[in-house]
Amino acid sequence: MDVRLTRIVEDLSDSFQGELSVDPTVRALYATDGSLYQVEPLAVAWPQSAVDVATLLKYAAEQRFPVIPRGSGSSVTGGSLGPGIVIDCSRHLTAIENINEESVRCGAGVVLQQLNAFLRPLGRYFPPDPSSAATTTVGGMLAVDAAGSHAISVGSVRDHVREIEFVTSGGELWRANHSSLPLCDVNSPTATMSMDQEDLVHRLRELCQRYATEITAAASTGLLRRSGGYFVYGIAQKETIDLPRLLVGSEGTLGCFTAATLHTLPLPEFRGAMLILFETLEAAARAVTRLTVEEPAACDLLDRRLLSLGREASTEFARLIPQSAEAALILEWSGWSSSEVLSRLDRYQRLIREFGHGCTVQCETTSPAGADFLWSLPQQVVPLLLRLPGVDRALPFVEDIAVPPAFLEEFIFRAQKTLQRHGMVASLYAHAPTGQVHLRPFLPAPRTEDAPRLQALAHELYEAAWHLGGTISGEHGLGLVRSGFLKQQAGPLYPLFQEIKNLFDPHNLLNPGKVITDDADLLTQHLRAAGPSVSDVHEIQLNWPTEEVLKTADACNGCGRCRSHEPELRMCPLFRCDATEAASPRAKANLVRQTLHDDLPPFMLASPEFKQVSDLCFNCRQCRIECPSRVDIPHLVHELRAQYVAQHGLPRSLWFLTRAMDWGDWLNRASPVLNHLLSWKSIRWLTERLFGVARQRQLPRFAAQSFLSQIPARYTQPPLRLTSKTVIYFVDYFANHHDPELAHATLQILERNGYEVHVPPRQQRCGMELIAAGDLEWARAIAENNIRFLVEFAREGCPIVCSEPTAAVCLREDYPLVINSDDARVVADHTFEIGAFLEQRHTLGQLDVNFVPVPVRAHYHTPCHLKALGLGTPLFNLCSLIPHVETPKINAGCSGMAGMFGMEAKNYARSIEIGNGLQTAMNFTGARLGLTECSSCQIQMGQLSQQPIVHPLKLLALGYGLLPELRRQLLLQSSQP
Repeated sequence: MDVRLTRIVEDLSDSFQGELSVDPTVRALYATDGSLYQVEPLAVAWPQSAVDVATLLKYAAEQRFPVIPRGSGSSVTGGSLGPGIVIDCSRHLTAIENINEESVRCGAGVVLQQLNAFLRPLGRYFPPDPSSAATTTVGGMLAVDAAGSHAISVGSVRDHVREIEFVTSGGELWRANHSSLPLCDVNSPTATMSMDQEDLVHRLRELCQRYATEITAAASTGLLRRSGGYFVYGIAQKETIDLPRLLVGSEGTLGCFTAATLHTLPLPEFRGAMLILFETLEAAARAVTRLTVEEPAACDLLDRRLLSLGREASTEFARLIPQSAEAALILEWSGWSSSEVLSRLDRYQRLIREFGHGCTVQCETTSPAGADFLWSLPQQVVPLLLRLPGVDRALPFVEDIAVPPAFLEEFIFRAQKTLQRHGMVASLYAHAPTGQVHLRPFLPAPRTEDAPRLQALAHELYEAAWHLGGTISGEHGLGLVRSGFLKQQAGPLYPLFQEIKNLFDPHNLLNPGKVITDDADLLTQHLRAAGPSVSDVHEIQLNWPTEEVLKTADACNGCGRCRSHEPELRMCPLFRCDATEAASPRAKANLVRQTLHDDLPPFMLASPEFKQVSDLCFNCRQCRIECPSRVDIPHLVHELRAQYVAQHGLPRSLWFLTRAMDWGDWLNRASPVLNHLLSWKSIRWLTERLFGVARQRQLPRFAAQSFLSQIPARYTQPPLRLTSKTVIYFVDYFANHHDPELAHATLQILERNGYEVHVPPRQQRCGMELIAAGDLEWARAIAENNIRFLVEFAREGCPIVCSEPTAAVCLREDYPLVINSDDARVVADHTFEIGAFLEQRHTLGQLDVNFVPVPVRAHYHTPCHLKALGLGTPLFNLCSLIPHVETPKINAGCSGMAGMFGMEAKNYARSIEIGNGLQTAMNFTGARLGLTECSSCQIQMGQLSQQPIVHPLKLLALGYGLLPELRRQLLLQSSQP
């Protein structure tokens, strides 16, 4: 390791209380964000307090190290990248304090969505609403003066800041507020200012006076949104300097924010909204001027590309938006009463009728829920831009232009002409009343040789904006992508910006190169590596070419959506309880991409450092289905683990757990003794000591006989002939060795519906646990065995049904990546989760629905692997057809078990922590019986609730009047208090 890096750790070991790392793997994780850029930092620090930040900045000033503040790393500008010490505020600076009825104090690392969740029970909210609310931090919002769709009515962050706590470039901790001369020592808010503070305030006042003419001229353009340069407009008032207004939007170049006191507003109780469709984009832009006379709360413009994505994303929007629509406006207004909202709806309707042909009110609502539904359109479709097929992507390098609202239509016209001259198309989304335009051209991931093309397009679009009195940045900041253009835009104000920067940061250590820079070509510097530059030295373990691995990793744009804590999403359960960058799904893509592009040495793929990062994934696969770009992170993780196992072997606990499943028949024979022994605390303690299995884990009981050893021969003998009613049942491990009753229920339900079931007698478990652990050698042997017995039936068109969702996922998605054969792909194509198979029969009118009543109330949990198949909840839907069955659905995220993950002692506490939400929800429903398809989830739900948990197929069997003994058992258990 570089001696300089070692010295940083040693120098700060006594004074810095947080965590600090100079590890190459960690630095690689922080080399990218949501932008097009990549810059490796010198070190990464996670301060525990504002004092820690002061310690870091004081040390950096002494050593002349740059410092780069960072929140969630979701910036599309590269603003959180740099070759110095990155300070990640999102890990520990997350305290929220309720100051009074109208304000709240929170750490810079608090996520906006979490802040508003804290405020909601108080009837308040923090009004700026950037689209990244689920991931963006308060510090990041302060850095760029974030706004959003409702900025026209509620303003931006700058309008809601009461006080900012920040650390200066010299390591002093200050608070800035609006009153008097606002710089005070944080430890003594009422004390008089130091000489340095007085000098800074005095010199700021002098600068504002000297440049008063230029400031006044720049402020008179009619521009409502500007975040380019420092905000110097109206900050000097008599004897005061409004320092918070200057600091907001400074992108970490004037100080490092640690906390802020923010003004809040009452939650709007009465809201109305409408979706207006237009035949042309120009007509929609023209309508904005007339609509905004009525002072709406928000009015966003979407082009036809976004509307097309909306139709694809939602059946509701598909019904609502015709293919002929070229543009849409989402209009919202509020009032003090429902009658006022209705009155304003009337006025908007009359105004829209005056627009004439080519304009249609497609949907209107006067309820908050209805308004939220309409706003879900841009919330869904803007991320979907990242998922479009092909090599072209919607690149965020000119996506933040703002113009005076009166010139919005003209700018859109000029932008379209500019794009046509360059032979490009782009998506357009605008916060229309503020003139804020998010324009994303469709281009391949840029390389160094693309620099002239990018530079020329950006310059022409910016020239068009400047001609109309606009700005290159309205709400996202400058960062690396736009700072090189500020000098040309600011003109006579640029020297003032330079002097302010020099006043706060004389040695240019705070986020250098952002806002103030001499590099006019910064837009095309530090671009991420792109394209097929893959070294031949990488030996890939899964069945995919190296180019495909790189393409998969490259698909991650770093947007940070996987860092979300949104309650309606599941990704990523581990990140939700360990909010570190390494735990985020994008971290895995970053490491693979940088290694295959030779930014990191090839041997790192199999390194213990990469193994630590890949262990922060338990294969729930929710990131893949909820990622805007659908990046296949789970298989990248499989590759990383397989690389490690190929070189180092399996850890002991995983070796035992995965190999113990091979002894199933022996364990079934020993079940009378084994089940008794496993109830002894001493035996569980010894098992943990020897094999790493958590002693607290309630292990499933072994059946006296495996299912495959007890079923009649008519099921296991090959059918004399195959028909359209022949079904192959893949049993998998749990139903075979722990729950044969489930397998019998499966057989009887299929037979009840006229199917002839064949159960290959020499099938083995699916092997998912081996693939997830990286033990591909043993996994391939099992997969080859299963494929050998399944492929002939698949080739004849016989469906292969799985009662375990994990088995369906494994056969469909993993076998083709483990086995390089057409047979694996044929088996994958004919594999079905049994609920989906039965629901399809029901849709075709081929399922027997003559159910007998089953008086039971059972809460239902959707397993992650069932969600990963994208099938909905078919068995839950079918169980709902049974008379007298009540099945409240639990929407509480992942159970936290995740197969072998929850079995290991080192993961037990975290597994239970992840499942806490599920436990709370189960207790809330009042049901005494649980339903879920996944055997791992059954184990965890039973541990969390001490209730009987069964597979929905068993409930379906009861509905058919089958398994009478099970009926008596379940009804007795569910009726017990």
